[in-house]
Amino acid sequence: MVPNRSVEAASGTLLRHLPEVDGLRGIAILLVLWNHGPFLFRELPQFSGQESPWSFLGLFGRMSLGGWMGVDLFFVVSGFLITCILLGVRERDGSLLVFWQRRALRIFPLAVLYLVALLVLARFGDPLKTLASFDAWPWYAFYLGNIHIALYGWQPLAVMILWSLAIEEQFYLIWPLLSRLCDAKTLLRWSIGCIVLSPLMRAVTFAVADYPATYVLTFCRFDALAAGAAVAVLYHSREHRDHMLEASKRLAAPALAVIILTLVVPFSPNMPQTRPWFFSVFGYSGLALSFGILLMASLDTHGVIKMALTSRILTFLGRRCYGLYLWHVLAGGLAVAALQQWAVGLYAHALLWLVILISLTTGSWFLFEEPILRLKRFLPYTKTKPCVIEVPNPGLLGISR
Repeated sequence: MVPNRSVEAASGTLLRHLPEVDGLRGIAILLVLWNHGPFLFRELPQFSGQESPWSFLGLFGRMSLGGWMGVDLFFVVSGFLITCILLGVRERDGSLLVFWQRRALRIFPLAVLYLVALLVLARFGDPLKTLASFDAWPWYAFYLGNIHIALYGWQPLAVMILWSLAIEEQFYLIWPLLSRLCDAKTLLRWSIGCIVLSPLMRAVTFAVADYPATYVLTFCRFDALAAGAAVAVLYHSREHRDHMLEASKRLAAPALAVIILTLVVPFSPNMPQTRPWFFSVFGYSGLALSFGILLMASLDTHGVIKMALTSRILTFLGRRCYGLYLWHVLAGGLAVAALQQWAVGLYAHALLWLVILISLTTGSWFLFEEPILRLKRFLPYTKTKPCVIEVPNPGLLGISR
């Protein structure tokens, strides 16, 4: 989803692409797919109450229960990229209206297309069996799906995945205004304050509403976005940048250990026995800080790690991760429908799922998303020569340019 340099110059973007962060987004979408895969195929005939996908896959399958943290990584990256843009917009006296217009061009068209696809499937009797008796469309059309889930519980997976986009949109409404009113140091204090207050908000929410409210409400998950924002302010600062890059490299190993521990245990919000109180309150903040450290370290990495993060596979997945995220549930339904007459198991379904998903995502990119994104050339952030910040194109789930 990264434009060529001529398109970037014409569109007046403030950013320069860094493939390392695309690599992180590629890792994030792989984590989400790993987490959702067993849920998509748990109704296959080969599984039962005694033989679930998680037991069938052993330790690897059990660890997939922690793959939800891919969304947290998306939040951290999004907070970083959006804050970098906003710092550049403020420095160049750019327009917040243009920022919102460009965000709308990136996010809304594909989200609308996805919702239309779901509505068409529902109209034809839900042939992929992905929607059950769902009837709360306005909540998700207006990016209030996370609030709906907090009030009424989890919904069918095909619409449930939109909760994270709702948090993103709510963040896009609040954070630009704050960034315009505050200088960089004050914005850093706000970021730290959000990280500190989020566990308190989760503790209160856990006592009043329990799960899933603690997982999906914006003020309960703001620490991940704020961690990314804090990294952006520090990376943008000439005074603190080198010190924070060096510190992040020293802290990278402990941060990675926190992430691996969360996977191995696993601490998963999907099942009551895997979400103890202390994790529901403090665990998300630990992950947010860990991902923030790894994000900062990735901005100045070298050697094998840089080669891995900038590999063609990870950067491709990172650039297409918005489409991958939106289409992956429907792709799973198509795989099950296509193979229902054949006596094949989980691995065949998973392989076909990935083929369908990559095909759907590639088609939606070239035929739908990219033509719309070209309109951004009419929405430069500033009429003057842009200030270049060495960060990649912005956005959660592949929301680029």
